[in-house]
Amino acid sequence: MKLQRIAIQEFRQFGGQLVIDDLQPGLNLFTGPNEAGKSTIAEAVRAVFLERYKASHLKDLLPWGLSSGQPSVDVSFELDGVACRLSKQFVSRQRCELRIGQAVFSEDEAEDKLAALLGFSRAARGPLKAEHAGVPGLLWVQQGGTQELRDSSGHAAQYLREALTQLSGGRESAGEDALIAAVQRELRQLLTARTQKSTGPLAQAEQTLATLSASRDELQQQRQQFDDNIARLAAQQQAFDDAERRRPWELHEQKAALAQQRAAAVAELERDMQGLAHALLASEAELALSVQQEQSALELEAAVARELEQLDIARAGVAAAESAHAQAEHSVTQFEQASADAHRALELANAAVTAADLRNQIDFYRTESKRLEASIADAEKANAAVLQATRDAAALEIDDTQLKRLIKLDGELTVLRARTEAAMTRIEYRLNGELSVGNERISGTGVLRVDDEKRIGLGELGELRVIPGVSDLSAQLSELAALEARHAQALQALGVASAADAQARHEQWKSVVAQQKRHADILGVHAPQGIDALRAALAAAAARRQASSERLASLPDVSAAPPLDDARRNAEIARDALEAARKVLAQTAAAKSTGIAQAESLAAQLQRKRAQLADDAFRRKRAQWQANIVEQRVKVDALKNQRGERERELQAARLDDPAAEAKRYRASAELARGEQHARQLRIAELRSELQTMGASGLGERLAALEAQVEQATRRKDELSLRASALSLLDEVLVDERDAALAQLRAPLTERLGHYLKRIFPQSSIALGDDLSPATLDRDGRTELLDALSFGTREQLGILTRLAYADLLQASGRPTLLMLDDAAVHTDAARRDAIKRALIDAATRHQILVFTCHPELWDDLGVPQRAVADLKLA
Repeated sequence: MKLQRIAIQEFRQFGGQLVIDDLQPGLNLFTGPNEAGKSTIAEAVRAVFLERYKASHLKDLLPWGLSSGQPSVDVSFELDGVACRLSKQFVSRQRCELRIGQAVFSEDEAEDKLAALLGFSRAARGPLKAEHAGVPGLLWVQQGGTQELRDSSGHAAQYLREALTQLSGGRESAGEDALIAAVQRELRQLLTARTQKSTGPLAQAEQTLATLSASRDELQQQRQQFDDNIARLAAQQQAFDDAERRRPWELHEQKAALAQQRAAAVAELERDMQGLAHALLASEAELALSVQQEQSALELEAAVARELEQLDIARAGVAAAESAHAQAEHSVTQFEQASADAHRALELANAAVTAADLRNQIDFYRTESKRLEASIADAEKANAAVLQATRDAAALEIDDTQLKRLIKLDGELTVLRARTEAAMTRIEYRLNGELSVGNERISGTGVLRVDDEKRIGLGELGELRVIPGVSDLSAQLSELAALEARHAQALQALGVASAADAQARHEQWKSVVAQQKRHADILGVHAPQGIDALRAALAAAAARRQASSERLASLPDVSAAPPLDDARRNAEIARDALEAARKVLAQTAAAKSTGIAQAESLAAQLQRKRAQLADDAFRRKRAQWQANIVEQRVKVDALKNQRGERERELQAARLDDPAAEAKRYRASAELARGEQHARQLRIAELRSELQTMGASGLGERLAALEAQVEQATRRKDELSLRASALSLLDEVLVDERDAALAQLRAPLTERLGHYLKRIFPQSSIALGDDLSPATLDRDGRTELLDALSFGTREQLGILTRLAYADLLQASGRPTLLMLDDAAVHTDAARRDAIKRALIDAATRHQILVFTCHPELWDDLGVPQRAVADLKLA
């Protein structure tokens, strides 16, 4: 199959029509940057051949920004020397037509014919899926999908097998495959395909055997337990009888009683210890109280001595404070006098400043009064000029509407007069004498205009009757008379002699109005708020000047006043000094008061403490405290000795902890009784279990289960033997079939080698059952296709597709190769090998190559067709 022409209209980014003709039967190279439209052209070819024209999912084919478009693709091609044409329109007004020679197919019939010719299957509904693409899906490589070969070759495997069968002359999968399928069906009833695990009858037999074996094992365990229980019963009975004979719990109870007696003696010693401890604490407390009382008396004597010294120091401080207070009072008196003098000087300086300010104000109000008087005079003059201009403007004012009407009438009258004069008969004359024209006499030189019939007397020669030749002159004269009357009326209404006078008067009026505005502006400058406001301001300025003069006269004589800053600074210094002196006075007064209060307080305390020490009762109590201290110390020492003896006796009695021993012996007795009771219960339970198991027919049931297990084992062995035989038969048959398939694949293997040696000399590709490449054998090692690098898989994808195309063409299938950016991840050396392979394949197939790297493909010997140029064309 050879494409000759492609026409694309309103398809994705092609809003208009794009036509590609003169397609070569071999290699065709299309170039352009990303998003130029290369992939859109390839997609258009895929859509016209593969997509259902009525599919509802193809709205994405609409041109960008044109929702009402009608995407369509039209291709002309040659098939086995026959001219063909295919056209489809999608989304709206869908249609499909296929012409093959003189035969015409349309709609679904055309699409079924295409599927049969190109080797693919139509999707029943929805979008075209990869499994339907067949041969075109294998040979038409979309952008970024060159390395993905396994799925596309698998979907085209049916067509590839048909081609191989036709080329090899053999039969693919005849009776051998049917027999293998039958054997595998039987085998799959016993073993799974992938994991070879048991299934069906074999799995059921294994499950039955496992269930019976488990039941047999359980009965055997029960039989063993029955025998064990008999032995346990004898042992438990012997132990029970031996314990009843020895009765160990009674011996433990006797030992517990003896230990309890020793524990009671220890408790008595502990109570004696507690009594001695309480007595010792009481004696120590009494001794501590007496010692504390004596210590208080000693501290009182020491305090009297200290406070006597403190009182002397306090009285000396009071004397010093009184002296400092007297000095502070003297300083305050001096600073108060200095502050009063500074304050009077400051008041005189302020009066001097006020006097200066008042003089300035008086000068200012005097100047302001003169300015206001001048402004009032100028304003009155300007106001008079405004009034005069207003009167002049009122006298000259002309109604603007009437003026415009007069000017219009004047213009119309001038035109009509000219027309009338032109229509009149003109008689130019130059006379030596006189002639009579109607009732008038003319002489000399002039022009006679004849607007109606006139008689010119020639004296003795007779007369001439002149009749104007214009027929409508009378009408024009009537119109002229009416217009002149209206013109005269307009002049009279305005009180002017002519339109020029009216215009001159109007211009004079505008000049007077402008003068009025200028005088009004001058008035606004001098008196923006009116002349009365200026007069009021003048009166206010005079009143303020009088008030300032009166205040100035009331001030004292300030001729000796110091500068204000110096006076203010001296006043502040005097005030600060006075405040500091007053603070010192307050501090010395406080220190004096505090010293006197402290001295008086110390004297009172000292007197009270001396009185307490001299009191007779206090002296008698102190003598009693000192005697008690001696007696209580003797008593405390005796109690400490008694407590030491009791502690040693108690430590000796506590060596074996008799209370713990009594508790241990009682627990041992309880445990011995508990064990004996437990033995009695276990004996009763074992006897009950043995009676139950003996009555259940355990031996008979075990024998029956062993027979069933033997039967199930034979059934399982038979099915396992059948599965092994079927597996062996399946392996033999598959090996035989694979040998036949290897012979069948020879043409494809030969074409693969033809292209593969260009990049990988001394290598081969192993094919899978679906005829897709599975492994690459090179340099003595076998590599899985998925383990190869992305670029290598991309290169193998191109070469393998060329081999598929050769195989399909040899079997009579139409081939067309489309590669959209197919060798992006290929280095320069391998790209050259790819190019040589493409040039070789182009001698047998038509190949469309789309690339965004034209500089890498400029050595193919074919012209490059830029998509941008195709758009412009």
